[in-house]
Amino acid sequence: MTAVSIIHYTGATAKSHSVVASLALDCTDAGDQVTVLDLAQTTTIHQGFPPGWLVRLLGHRVLSPTMPQVLAQNGIAVETLPRPGDLREPLPEHREDLELALRSELLTYFRLDHIPNTSESRRLEKSLRQGMLQTYTALSSLWSRTQPDRVLIPNGRTSRQKAARLVAEHRGIEVMFYENGRAKPDSYYLGKTQPHDRVASQAEVHGGFPLPDTAEVSRQAASWLKERMSGASGTNSFSELWELKQGASVSEEPLAVFFASSFDEFLAFGPMWSIDQWSHQFEAFDRMMSILEKEGVNLVLRLHPNLGSKSRLYFQREMEQALSLRKAHPTVTIHWHNDPINSYDLVSRAHYVIVERSTIGLEASVMGKPVWVTQATQWDQVADIRQVLTPSDIDEDIMNLWAPQKTGAERFVSYWIAQEHPLRFNWKNWATWNLEKAPTIMKLAQLALPHSLHHKGRLLSLELARRSNVRFVPPENFQNPPPQ
Repeated sequence: MTAVSIIHYTGATAKSHSVVASLALDCTDAGDQVTVLDLAQTTTIHQGFPPGWLVRLLGHRVLSPTMPQVLAQNGIAVETLPRPGDLREPLPEHREDLELALRSELLTYFRLDHIPNTSESRRLEKSLRQGMLQTYTALSSLWSRTQPDRVLIPNGRTSRQKAARLVAEHRGIEVMFYENGRAKPDSYYLGKTQPHDRVASQAEVHGGFPLPDTAEVSRQAASWLKERMSGASGTNSFSELWELKQGASVSEEPLAVFFASSFDEFLAFGPMWSIDQWSHQFEAFDRMMSILEKEGVNLVLRLHPNLGSKSRLYFQREMEQALSLRKAHPTVTIHWHNDPINSYDLVSRAHYVIVERSTIGLEASVMGKPVWVTQATQWDQVADIRQVLTPSDIDEDIMNLWAPQKTGAERFVSYWIAQEHPLRFNWKNWATWNLEKAPTIMKLAQLALPHSLHHKGRLLSLELARRSNVRFVPPENFQNPPPQ
């Protein structure tokens, strides 16, 4: 019997309840002896349920059995990792990885492409560092006494997740990672590769990861693409906001569509994602547009829908960059983040698809479109795409069209699918409101969780920013030119 420890913490996102419960039951059914290790004692930011009295006051309920009760009913132990008194200094070979993970967590929290030099950020860093070192120390002590055969870690990117990974690997314990599903709706990922490790994951594809035959790989990729396009029921959460047009034909006039990304999140994923030399994503777009304009190619810029969820500072800067790009290229049609135009229709009509690193680049490659990427992507060493990572990479030759092969992109999609497992639970098992699309009143209820005043203020400001960002209207002198 394999002893399996699943790292979890009570304050994680709501969907993690479904993922952890499904994962634990699947491991139990496979004959494993499962223990869920709860890191709640070292948690700084809580994303769990608001207090029960407040939930009831707002007309909702947290349902029973709760996730811990479900686990207990199935013979799965839930242990709270104790907060140690004395902290252990990490081994020298672990310190750099832990510091990078801490930086990643701070970047994610502030939703910027830099860590602000403020008292708030310094306080948060101190608290996160404390939790990271407590996790490192407590797991080192626990596993020196009783060591599991396998440790399952959520994602593996943030500071406490990284601490768990380093301690386990140092002790020779097998490590696997779990995460929300990437390829199928209502699924979770379980694999040997940290989900955002673009080098290791692509090495797995090249290294003989078991995939079905070519015909089945193509069928899986086509099914995945259809699922992504299918609006509210699909795996692309943004597509439900778009007009449900499908089957657009290729434009009669040559058309290049540029898809912007929400790139601050990827800066948080570590050095392997920072391989380009662009000061900003629109710098590369500007150079490529200049070449295509001379060739008489029509230009379209699509801003990423996730831009609406960013802080006002980040949002306003991106708007300024987009408007400056439009000044340099007055014929560019801009579809803003809140424009309901369907991005898949834009891809269908396009002759050229240019992305920073958005997943729509992979989708376009599956559709057989020529794709250029200006930064690192999850699939850049597998799919038949062109990378333009530096100013010297961009010239007239690199912008020539070619007939891409879909095989690489299809294989990468199949690789994702092979590591997905169906969820046994969803939000309806845990509460009477949709935890992943909570109404505003339930988002505000999160303020009742044990957070600092600074964090509560940030939650409020982000919600206000989202509302303001969604209502954005471009200046009148930047309306799109009439169709030719």
